[in-house]
Amino acid sequence: MRIFHGKGELNNSYNEHGRNNDIDFNLWRILDHTRFVIARSRKKELAKYGLTSEQAHILDILHHSGGTVTIQAIVAITMRQHHSISTLVDRMAKQGLVKKLKSASDARQYDVIITEKGQTLFSRTTRNAITDIFSALSGREKKELDTGLKKLRAKAYKLLGKKYQPNVLSE
Repeated sequence: MRIFHGKGELNNSYNEHGRNNDIDFNLWRILDHTRFVIARSRKKELAKYGLTSEQAHILDILHHSGGTVTIQAIVAITMRQHHSISTLVDRMAKQGLVKKLKSASDARQYDVIITEKGQTLFSRTTRNAITDIFSALSGREKKELDTGLKKLRAKAYKLLGKKYQPNVLSE
């Protein structure tokens, strides 16, 4: 497989383990940089609403989960540390975007519930930056990217020793 970037072909050399590090590493670098600049565009858009991308993600999870979800479910969906999600939810509760309540079914768990204020803010929030950026791809290219990224994600989960469990937000 040959990958072209800029004016010339990427180096196709193999290391002592038989891996084609140059292509793989360059793809990872492009993917990481692309994710970074898309995230910065999204961050700029969300700043108009006084939201961080992490807060918007939590509101999105809550919206798609019917308004209530456990902190543990958010941890599983986002792959973030439990204490980070708990701190984020606490900050959002202070802003009146969510409520954090002990779970009725398990006293060790907390349910996160979107408030009316959080729902209103979520419904006003646009996704124009994302739509505009992804408009650079055709429908076919989006499907190919989707397929490739899902393969990479599955492999990364496997290497981390974790079983990927699809949810409504990631598929």
